[in-house]
Amino acid sequence: MDLTNPSTRYFIASGCPIATTTLYRCVHLREQLQALGHGAMVVDWFDETRIDPAEALTYDVIILYRLPMGPALEGLINQARQLNKPVIFDTDDLIFEPEMTAWHRAVKNLSPADQVQHLDGVRRYLLTLLACDVVTVATPFLAELADKREKAAFVHRNALGNEMLNLADELYHERRMRALDSKVVIGYGSGTATHDIDFLEVTASLVEVLERFSQVELWIAGPLNLPESFTRFSNRVQRHPLTGWQDWFQLMARMDIVLAPLEAGNVFCRAKSEIKFVEAGALGLPVAASDIDPYRDAISNGLDGFLASGEREWTQALSTLIQDPQLRITVGEAARQAILKSYSPQARTADLSNLLAKLRPTFKLTPKSLSFLTE
Repeated sequence: MDLTNPSTRYFIASGCPIATTTLYRCVHLREQLQALGHGAMVVDWFDETRIDPAEALTYDVIILYRLPMGPALEGLINQARQLNKPVIFDTDDLIFEPEMTAWHRAVKNLSPADQVQHLDGVRRYLLTLLACDVVTVATPFLAELADKREKAAFVHRNALGNEMLNLADELYHERRMRALDSKVVIGYGSGTATHDIDFLEVTASLVEVLERFSQVELWIAGPLNLPESFTRFSNRVQRHPLTGWQDWFQLMARMDIVLAPLEAGNVFCRAKSEIKFVEAGALGLPVAASDIDPYRDAISNGLDGFLASGEREWTQALSTLIQDPQLRITVGEAARQAILKSYSPQARTADLSNLLAKLRPTFKLTPKSLSFLTE
Protein backbone atom coordinates (compact mmCIF):
# COMPACT_ATOMS: atom_id res chain seq x y z
CA MET A 1 0.00 0.00 0.00
CA ASP A 2 1.26 3.48 -0.90
CA LEU A 3 0.76 5.55 2.24
CA THR A 4 1.61 8.74 0.35
CA ASN A 5 -1.35 8.40 -2.02
CA PRO A 6 -3.81 11.22 -1.20
CA SER A 7 -6.69 8.75 -1.43
CA THR A 8 -5.30 6.86 1.59
CA ARG A 9 -7.46 7.51 4.65
CA TYR A 10 -6.16 7.39 8.23
CA PHE A 11 -7.95 6.39 11.42
CA ILE A 12 -6.26 7.69 14.60
CA ALA A 13 -7.37 6.26 17.95
CA SER A 14 -6.15 7.75 21.23
CA GLY A 15 -5.90 5.56 24.31
CA CYS A 16 -4.77 8.42 26.57
CA PRO A 17 -7.28 10.56 28.52
CA ILE A 18 -4.84 13.50 28.80
CA ALA A 19 -6.09 16.10 26.35
CA THR A 20 -2.73 17.75 25.71
CA THR A 21 -0.96 14.54 24.71
CA THR A 22 -3.82 13.58 22.41
CA LEU A 23 -3.57 17.06 20.92
CA TYR A 24 0.12 16.68 20.09
CA ARG A 25 0.10 13.07 18.91
CA CYS A 26 -3.34 12.77 17.31
CA VAL A 27 -5.01 16.09 16.52
CA HIS A 28 -1.85 17.67 15.14
CA LEU A 29 -1.14 14.48 13.18
CA ARG A 30 -4.62 14.70 11.66
CA GLU A 31 -3.88 18.28 10.59
CA GLN A 32 -0.62 17.20 8.98
CA LEU A 33 -2.30 14.33 7.12
CA GLN A 34 -5.06 16.61 5.91
CA ALA A 35 -2.47 19.12 4.68
CA LEU A 36 -1.06 16.30 2.55
CA GLY A 37 -4.52 15.67 1.10
CA HIS A 38 -5.43 12.62 3.18
CA GLY A 39 -8.68 11.97 4.94
CA ALA A 40 -8.09 11.54 8.68
CA MET A 41 -10.22 11.03 11.77
CA VAL A 42 -9.39 11.11 15.51
CA VAL A 43 -11.40 9.19 18.12
CA ASP A 44 -11.01 8.74 21.89
CA TRP A 45 -10.64 5.08 22.84
CA PHE A 46 -9.17 5.47 26.35
CA ASP A 47 -12.31 3.69 27.55
CA GLU A 48 -12.04 0.18 26.07
CA THR A 49 -15.80 -0.02 25.69
CA ARG A 50 -15.49 2.68 23.01
CA ILE A 51 -13.35 0.54 20.72
CA ASP A 52 -15.27 0.06 17.48
CA PRO A 53 -13.43 -2.19 14.99
CA ALA A 54 -16.12 -1.75 12.35
CA GLU A 55 -15.60 2.01 12.23
CA ALA A 56 -11.81 1.77 12.18
CA LEU A 57 -11.80 -0.79 9.37
CA THR A 58 -13.57 1.58 7.01
CA TYR A 59 -10.21 3.42 6.84
CA ASP A 60 -7.05 2.32 5.04
CA VAL A 61 -4.48 2.81 7.82
CA ILE A 62 -5.08 2.52 11.56
CA ILE A 63 -2.92 4.39 14.09
CA LEU A 64 -3.13 3.33 17.73
CA TYR A 65 -1.84 5.94 20.17
CA ARG A 66 -1.09 4.48 23.60
CA LEU A 67 -3.67 1.70 23.43
CA PRO A 68 -3.15 -1.40 25.62
CA MET A 69 -4.00 -4.79 24.17
CA GLY A 70 -7.40 -6.24 25.00
CA PRO A 71 -9.93 -8.53 23.32
CA ALA A 72 -11.54 -5.79 21.24
CA LEU A 73 -8.20 -4.41 20.08
CA GLU A 74 -6.91 -7.89 19.34
CA GLY A 75 -9.95 -8.48 17.17
CA LEU A 76 -9.40 -5.21 15.33
CA ILE A 77 -5.72 -5.95 14.60
CA ASN A 78 -6.52 -9.45 13.36
CA GLN A 79 -9.24 -8.15 11.06
CA ALA A 80 -6.90 -5.45 9.78
CA ARG A 81 -4.32 -8.13 8.98
CA GLN A 82 -6.88 -10.15 7.06
CA LEU A 83 -7.80 -7.04 5.05
CA ASN A 84 -4.12 -6.07 4.52
CA LYS A 85 -4.62 -2.77 6.34
CA PRO A 86 -1.50 -1.44 8.10
CA VAL A 87 -1.69 -0.84 11.85
CA ILE A 88 0.75 1.62 13.47
CA PHE A 89 1.54 1.87 17.18
CA ASP A 90 2.38 5.39 18.35
CA THR A 91 3.66 6.74 21.65
CA ASP A 92 5.45 9.78 23.05
CA ASP A 93 6.25 8.21 26.40
CA LEU A 94 8.03 5.13 27.76
CA ILE A 95 4.99 2.95 28.43
CA PHE A 96 5.97 -0.39 26.89
CA GLU A 97 8.98 -1.74 28.82
CA PRO A 98 7.92 -3.83 31.86
CA GLU A 99 11.46 -4.18 33.20
CA MET A 100 11.82 -0.39 33.32
CA THR A 101 8.78 0.38 35.44
CA ALA A 102 11.00 0.83 38.51
CA TRP A 103 12.22 4.08 36.92
CA HIS A 104 8.67 5.43 36.79
CA ARG A 105 8.46 7.65 39.87
CA ALA A 106 4.67 7.62 40.19
CA VAL A 107 4.62 3.83 40.44
CA LYS A 108 6.58 3.91 43.69
CA ASN A 109 3.71 5.76 45.38
CA LEU A 110 1.09 3.21 44.33
CA SER A 111 -0.26 0.47 46.57
CA PRO A 112 1.08 -3.06 45.89
CA ALA A 113 -2.19 -3.96 44.16
CA ASP A 114 -2.05 -0.84 41.98
CA GLN A 115 1.58 -1.57 41.11
CA VAL A 116 0.55 -4.99 39.84
CA GLN A 117 -2.22 -3.38 37.81
CA HIS A 118 0.20 -0.82 36.38
CA LEU A 119 2.66 -3.53 35.35
CA ASP A 120 -0.15 -5.40 33.64
CA GLY A 121 -0.97 -2.25 31.69
CA VAL A 122 2.65 -1.84 30.59
CA ARG A 123 2.71 -5.45 29.38
CA ARG A 124 -0.47 -4.84 27.42
CA TYR A 125 1.04 -1.75 25.77
CA LEU A 126 4.00 -3.92 24.79
CA LEU A 127 1.66 -6.51 23.28
CA THR A 128 0.06 -3.82 21.15
CA LEU A 129 3.45 -2.55 20.02
CA LEU A 130 4.57 -6.08 19.07
CA ALA A 131 1.31 -6.79 17.25
CA CYS A 132 1.45 -3.66 15.07
CA ASP A 133 3.22 -3.49 11.73
CA VAL A 134 5.40 -0.50 12.57
CA VAL A 135 6.02 1.94 15.42
CA THR A 136 6.16 5.74 15.42
CA VAL A 137 7.50 7.64 18.43
CA ALA A 138 8.30 11.19 19.51
CA THR A 139 12.00 10.74 20.36
CA PRO A 140 15.07 8.85 19.14
CA PHE A 141 15.46 7.13 22.52
CA LEU A 142 11.98 5.62 22.25
CA ALA A 143 12.81 4.47 18.73
CA GLU A 144 15.96 2.84 20.06
CA LEU A 145 13.97 0.90 22.66
CA ALA A 146 11.40 -0.19 20.07
CA ASP A 147 14.22 -1.31 17.77
CA LYS A 148 15.48 -3.57 20.55
CA ARG A 149 12.06 -5.25 20.40
CA GLU A 150 12.81 -5.92 16.71
CA LYS A 151 10.14 -3.50 15.57
CA ALA A 152 10.70 -1.02 12.77
CA ALA A 153 10.50 2.33 14.57
CA PHE A 154 10.47 5.86 13.18
CA VAL A 155 10.66 9.24 14.89
CA HIS A 156 7.87 11.74 14.31
CA ARG A 157 8.48 14.56 16.77
CA ASN A 158 5.85 16.56 18.61
CA ALA A 159 5.22 19.97 17.08
CA LEU A 160 2.85 22.91 17.01
CA GLY A 161 -0.61 22.64 15.50
CA ASN A 162 -2.37 25.28 13.44
CA GLU A 163 -4.44 26.75 16.29
CA MET A 164 -1.47 26.61 18.64
CA LEU A 165 0.81 28.46 16.22
CA ASN A 166 -1.83 31.12 15.56
CA LEU A 167 -2.16 31.86 19.28
CA ALA A 168 1.62 31.76 19.74
CA ASP A 169 2.04 34.29 16.92
CA GLU A 170 -0.53 36.61 18.48
CA LEU A 171 1.05 36.43 21.92
CA TYR A 172 4.55 36.82 20.50
CA HIS A 173 3.66 40.06 18.74
CA GLU A 174 1.96 41.35 21.89
CA ARG A 175 5.13 40.59 23.88
CA ARG A 176 7.25 42.56 21.41
CA MET A 177 5.10 45.65 21.96
CA ARG A 178 5.59 45.67 25.72
CA ALA A 179 8.10 47.91 27.42
CA LEU A 180 10.91 46.18 29.30
CA ASP A 181 10.12 45.70 32.98
CA SER A 182 12.70 45.59 35.73
CA LYS A 183 10.89 42.55 37.13
CA VAL A 184 12.11 39.19 35.83
CA VAL A 185 9.67 36.28 35.94
CA ILE A 186 11.03 32.74 35.89
CA GLY A 187 8.27 30.24 35.17
CA TYR A 188 7.67 26.51 35.32
CA GLY A 189 4.70 24.45 34.19
CA SER A 190 3.97 21.10 35.84
CA GLY A 191 1.35 18.70 34.54
CA THR A 192 1.52 16.22 37.42
CA ALA A 193 2.98 15.95 40.92
CA THR A 194 5.60 13.51 39.59
CA HIS A 195 7.57 16.55 38.43
CA ASP A 196 8.55 17.31 42.04
CA ILE A 197 11.77 15.35 41.48
CA ASP A 198 12.49 17.10 38.18
CA PHE A 199 12.14 20.45 39.91
CA LEU A 200 14.79 19.46 42.46
CA GLU A 201 17.35 19.69 39.63
CA VAL A 202 17.01 23.47 39.68
CA THR A 203 15.83 24.13 43.25
CA ALA A 204 19.17 25.14 44.79
CA SER A 205 19.94 27.48 41.89
CA LEU A 206 16.51 29.10 42.06
CA VAL A 207 16.95 29.76 45.77
CA GLU A 208 20.33 31.34 45.07
CA VAL A 209 19.07 33.67 42.33
CA LEU A 210 16.04 34.66 44.41
CA GLU A 211 18.45 35.63 47.17
CA ARG A 212 20.80 37.54 44.85
CA PHE A 213 18.28 39.27 42.61
CA SER A 214 15.39 41.02 44.33
CA GLN A 215 13.66 41.70 41.00
CA VAL A 216 13.11 37.99 40.32
CA GLU A 217 9.74 36.29 40.76
CA LEU A 218 9.00 32.58 40.43
CA TRP A 219 5.69 31.50 38.87
CA ILE A 220 4.57 27.88 39.16
CA ALA A 221 1.67 26.53 37.09
CA GLY A 222 0.12 23.18 37.96
CA PRO A 223 0.72 20.70 40.79
CA LEU A 224 4.11 20.97 42.47
CA ASN A 225 5.26 20.56 46.06
CA LEU A 226 7.67 23.44 46.55
CA PRO A 227 10.54 22.71 48.96
CA GLU A 228 10.51 24.61 52.25
CA SER A 229 13.52 26.62 51.10
CA PHE A 230 11.13 28.78 49.06
CA THR A 231 8.99 29.76 52.06
CA ARG A 232 10.96 32.91 52.79
CA PHE A 233 10.29 34.12 49.24
CA SER A 234 6.54 33.63 49.48
CA ASN A 235 5.88 37.25 48.45
CA ARG A 236 7.75 36.58 45.18
CA VAL A 237 6.34 33.15 44.39
CA GLN A 238 3.05 32.87 42.53
CA ARG A 239 1.03 29.69 42.17
CA HIS A 240 -1.29 29.16 39.21
CA PRO A 241 -3.71 26.25 38.63
CA LEU A 242 -3.29 23.57 35.99
CA THR A 243 -5.08 24.80 32.87
CA GLY A 244 -5.65 23.97 29.24
CA TRP A 245 -2.94 24.78 26.75
CA GLN A 246 -4.49 28.11 25.71
CA ASP A 247 -4.40 29.50 29.25
CA TRP A 248 -0.91 28.10 29.73
CA PHE A 249 0.29 29.96 26.64
CA GLN A 250 -1.35 33.16 27.92
CA LEU A 251 0.41 32.79 31.27
CA MET A 252 3.74 31.80 29.76
CA ALA A 253 3.69 34.87 27.51
CA ARG A 254 3.96 37.00 30.67
CA MET A 255 7.16 35.22 31.76
CA ASP A 256 10.75 36.12 30.94
CA ILE A 257 12.54 32.78 31.39
CA VAL A 258 11.02 29.29 31.18
CA LEU A 259 12.41 26.30 33.07
CA ALA A 260 12.59 22.77 31.67
CA PRO A 261 14.31 20.58 34.27
CA LEU A 262 14.32 16.78 34.06
CA GLU A 263 15.82 14.29 36.49
CA ALA A 264 19.30 13.27 35.38
CA GLY A 265 19.91 9.56 34.86
CA ASN A 266 16.23 8.59 34.64
CA VAL A 267 15.35 6.61 31.50
CA PHE A 268 11.75 7.88 31.56
CA CYS A 269 13.05 11.44 31.40
CA ARG A 270 15.39 10.51 28.54
CA ALA A 271 12.33 9.37 26.61
CA LYS A 272 10.44 12.64 27.08
CA SER A 273 9.99 15.05 24.20
CA GLU A 274 11.34 18.60 23.99
CA ILE A 275 7.86 20.13 24.06
CA LYS A 276 8.62 22.75 26.76
CA PHE A 277 11.28 24.21 24.47
CA VAL A 278 8.85 24.14 21.53
CA GLU A 279 6.07 25.95 23.40
CA ALA A 280 8.28 28.60 24.96
CA GLY A 281 10.27 29.11 21.77
CA ALA A 282 7.09 29.74 19.78
CA LEU A 283 6.49 32.73 22.08
CA GLY A 284 10.04 34.01 21.72
CA LEU A 285 10.98 33.01 25.27
CA PRO A 286 14.41 31.73 26.36
CA VAL A 287 14.48 28.30 27.99
CA ALA A 288 16.89 26.93 30.58
CA ALA A 289 16.71 23.14 30.31
CA SER A 290 18.37 20.03 31.66
CA ASP A 291 21.26 18.76 29.57
CA ILE A 292 19.48 15.52 28.77
CA ASP A 293 18.48 13.75 25.53
CA PRO A 294 15.32 15.62 24.46
CA TYR A 295 16.73 19.10 25.04
CA ARG A 296 20.27 18.27 23.99
CA ASP A 297 18.87 17.21 20.61
CA ALA A 298 16.84 20.40 20.17
CA ILE A 299 18.76 23.28 21.79
CA SER A 300 21.97 24.92 20.59
CA ASN A 301 23.42 25.81 23.96
CA GLY A 302 23.88 29.54 24.45
CA LEU A 303 22.29 30.39 21.11
CA ASP A 304 18.59 29.49 21.25
CA GLY A 305 18.46 28.22 24.82
CA PHE A 306 20.62 27.11 27.73
CA LEU A 307 21.48 23.56 28.79
CA ALA A 308 22.44 22.93 32.39
CA SER A 309 23.69 19.99 34.42
CA GLY A 310 24.32 20.47 38.12
CA GLU A 311 23.85 23.44 40.42
CA ARG A 312 26.75 25.50 39.07
CA GLU A 313 25.53 25.39 35.46
CA TRP A 314 21.91 26.07 36.40
CA THR A 315 22.95 29.06 38.52
CA GLN A 316 25.18 30.41 35.77
CA ALA A 317 22.49 30.06 33.08
CA LEU A 318 19.79 31.72 35.19
CA SER A 319 22.07 34.50 36.45
CA THR A 320 23.21 35.30 32.92
CA LEU A 321 19.64 35.56 31.62
CA ILE A 322 18.45 37.56 34.64
CA GLN A 323 21.19 40.16 34.32
CA ASP A 324 21.04 40.63 30.55
CA PRO A 325 17.62 41.67 29.18
CA GLN A 326 18.98 41.94 25.64
CA LEU A 327 20.33 38.40 25.82
CA ARG A 328 16.88 37.17 26.83
CA ILE A 329 15.47 38.83 23.73
CA THR A 330 18.23 37.52 21.45
CA VAL A 331 18.01 33.94 22.70
CA GLY A 332 14.21 34.02 22.64
CA GLU A 333 14.22 35.27 19.03
CA ALA A 334 16.67 32.53 18.04
CA ALA A 335 14.47 29.95 19.76
CA ARG A 336 11.41 31.18 17.87
CA GLN A 337 13.22 30.95 14.55
CA ALA A 338 14.37 27.41 15.40
CA ILE A 339 10.81 26.41 16.27
CA LEU A 340 9.31 27.96 13.14
CA LYS A 341 11.91 26.16 11.04
CA SER A 342 11.66 22.70 12.60
CA TYR A 343 8.47 22.49 14.69
CA SER A 344 5.82 24.43 12.76
CA PRO A 345 2.85 22.60 11.21
CA GLN A 346 4.43 23.11 7.78
CA ALA A 347 7.80 21.68 8.87
CA ARG A 348 6.24 18.69 10.53
CA THR A 349 3.94 18.07 7.56
CA ALA A 350 6.99 17.93 5.29
CA ASP A 351 8.62 15.48 7.71
CA LEU A 352 5.48 13.36 7.70
CA SER A 353 5.45 13.23 3.89
CA ASN A 354 8.98 11.80 3.96
CA LEU A 355 8.09 9.44 6.79
CA LEU A 356 5.07 7.95 5.01
CA ALA A 357 7.27 7.14 2.02
CA LYS A 358 9.68 5.29 4.32
CA LEU A 359 6.93 3.34 6.08
CA ARG A 360 5.66 1.60 2.98
CA PRO A 361 8.28 -1.20 2.76
CA THR A 362 8.25 -1.94 6.51
CA PHE A 363 4.77 -3.47 6.70
CA LYS A 364 4.56 -7.24 6.85
CA LEU A 365 0.96 -7.77 5.91
CA THR A 366 -0.45 -11.25 6.29
CA PRO A 367 -3.91 -12.77 6.54
CA LYS A 368 -2.73 -14.92 9.44
CA SER A 369 -4.74 -14.43 12.61
CA LEU A 370 -2.75 -14.17 15.83
CA SER A 371 -3.63 -14.43 19.48
CA PHE A 372 -1.59 -11.65 21.05
CA LEU A 373 -3.11 -11.94 24.52
CA THR A 374 -1.79 -15.47 25.01
CA GLU A 375 1.73 -14.86 23.69
